[in-house]
Amino acid sequence: MNLFQELKHRNVFRVAAAYAVGSWLLAQIADLVLDSTDAPEWIMQVLLLMLAFGFVIALIISWAYEITSDGIKRERDVVRDDSITHITAKKLDYITLAAVVGVAFVYLWPRDDVATVTTVDSSATTAVTAALGAQSIAVLPFANRSNRDEDLFFTDGIHDDLLTQLAKIGGLKVVSRTSVMEYRDTTKKIPEIAKELGVATILEGGVQRAGQRIRINAQLIDVANDQHLWAETYDREMTIDNLFDIQSEITQHIVAAVKGQISSADQSTIAKAPTESIAAYDAYLKARQTLSSSGYNVEKYQVAQPLLERALELDPDFGLAWLLLAEVHSYAAWMGYGDFPTRQVAAHAAIDHAAAILGSDAPELLAAQGNYLYRFERDYAGAFEAQSQAAAAMPGDVALLGALGATQRRLGLFDESIASFLLAYQLDPASPDAAGLAAGTMLINREYDRAQAFLLEVRQRHPLDTGLAAIDSMLPLVMSGDTKTARERLDRVRPNAGLDYVEATIELPWFERDFVAAIEVWDIPEVRTLTDVDGWGGWSELYRALAWRELGDDKRANALFEKVVSRDIDRSMAPTNMLSELAGRSWALALLGDFEGAIAAAEEAIRLQPYETDKLEGSYPLENLCFVLALVGRRDEALAMLPMLLEVPNGFYKWWLYLDPRWDFMRDDERFNALIRPDNLEQSIHAPKKKRRAPVQ
Repeated sequence: MNLFQELKHRNVFRVAAAYAVGSWLLAQIADLVLDSTDAPEWIMQVLLLMLAFGFVIALIISWAYEITSDGIKRERDVVRDDSITHITAKKLDYITLAAVVGVAFVYLWPRDDVATVTTVDSSATTAVTAALGAQSIAVLPFANRSNRDEDLFFTDGIHDDLLTQLAKIGGLKVVSRTSVMEYRDTTKKIPEIAKELGVATILEGGVQRAGQRIRINAQLIDVANDQHLWAETYDREMTIDNLFDIQSEITQHIVAAVKGQISSADQSTIAKAPTESIAAYDAYLKARQTLSSSGYNVEKYQVAQPLLERALELDPDFGLAWLLLAEVHSYAAWMGYGDFPTRQVAAHAAIDHAAAILGSDAPELLAAQGNYLYRFERDYAGAFEAQSQAAAAMPGDVALLGALGATQRRLGLFDESIASFLLAYQLDPASPDAAGLAAGTMLINREYDRAQAFLLEVRQRHPLDTGLAAIDSMLPLVMSGDTKTARERLDRVRPNAGLDYVEATIELPWFERDFVAAIEVWDIPEVRTLTDVDGWGGWSELYRALAWRELGDDKRANALFEKVVSRDIDRSMAPTNMLSELAGRSWALALLGDFEGAIAAAEEAIRLQPYETDKLEGSYPLENLCFVLALVGRRDEALAMLPMLLEVPNGFYKWWLYLDPRWDFMRDDERFNALIRPDNLEQSIHAPKKKRRAPVQ
């Protein structure tokens, strides 16, 4: 009792209470701040350790020392009659009460545990988010228990197949592969992972391959109460039938546990073995893993193609392998790798083989047909119909949602396209690709404020993503002509061969009127990497020629213009690449004085990609013709085109035309100035520094 009275007298209990409540308040505030800044997890862990260590120190100090009217003294040096611990006790009570009020305030502060995309999402996508909240699952990467690195692709293949099957279940939110792969070998707890991914259930497991046997274990966890909904271990002979029987059983258990029952419709979507050959399946899995690697590059298609051809050599009736081979041909042709007509014939034949095996209504076949129509035929209406049917059967397929969004843009369905990209991002929150497509489409659709708000949110989740950063760097230029902020942001982006970064790097020096930089950017390795393979033929020479012309070196400029004109246009290349060649040629011809040839090249590009059939990139040939008409002196025709091109999605931006020195020869025409004058011009100090001379006649 004496010890208790002494502890009470020295306010040890009150110090403990005040410290505990104050620490709890500090931890809650830190959690809010760290969540909003996407800070690493270890910061919170270090803070909690420091608070725990400080608690012990606070108790020792409160026992050994006392606050007096003369300052802090050792307790044994204080005369009891002079002690003011009763006054200190009241102060500690007030501090504790204030901390309790602070804790209550923090708990009442609204927190958004749903992916940031929902705050700027369309009403349709928000409704989908709410409906799928309870019926949601993340399948964590399976552990490779074989302890052989070469078996990792097989383990990941089993994981991918399971995700593919679950993505076909209607009403079930399945987090995409990209987002769950970052949790391989994680030390995070299940509740923490579930919170980050926004799911109610999590499946984890492992795969072991030993000789002619396979062992797969899986367990389904209800995050709310950290209870196992279901767990099973399968140990069977290594055959294709056994392998897919196991996957089917796991899928059925998941659907029954998460949805409460498995319907006949769900049952019909569960896959059967796609091949009878283990070796063919191995080759297919290796190809699929190669294609799932990040990056917009030809190399992965070069690696995947022989793997798929080997799989089909082993099993010509492997329908899914035929479809993946068609995808390889489609994307390789789109990127300008290989002869376009040859790739088209090969892709068409692969799809025909798959149709004979899988049936005409297989959703995977419909998705592949949509991709073929999009990339080879440029039949966007047909692609949309096929992809819509496939999406109805595979509602959780992120790649299909991205393809659907791309097709919707071509058809001019920009609002619907943004909704598709946002839903894809919701299902794949760890991957910034869909977020970048959504943000870029908002800009294309001239929704500047929405794009700005969305980029602010998603960049907190992906602070290092170069694509989002590049889009964000050009936003100040589009909105207010702020070249200074645009440059500051772009200089912070890590150089990469992504389209957004390369385009920003090439174009920004022109708005800054830094013509030396406009020449030098073409020597940046990342710029050369993309432009050499992505249909930018002749633009390096063209842009450098324009810059030399601005610097007054007409001899060097004209030599480069001649080089552009002398290029042979390969009519076997992808039409999108031919457009770039024709546009560059039309500029060079106009600036060399061949006005008739310039107009002919610009009009050929329009016939190749008319705006009526492509509301996304069909604006580029029109913009090109408008510029060429102005260059050759047909101003009235150019000015007649400008109002429409300043209004349509993906057309001219007023601030770009206002700042771009390539349009300086038109600034003596008040009709032009009136059209391109930005609405918020008075809010900006940016303007062309001086007029440039007229083009060479």
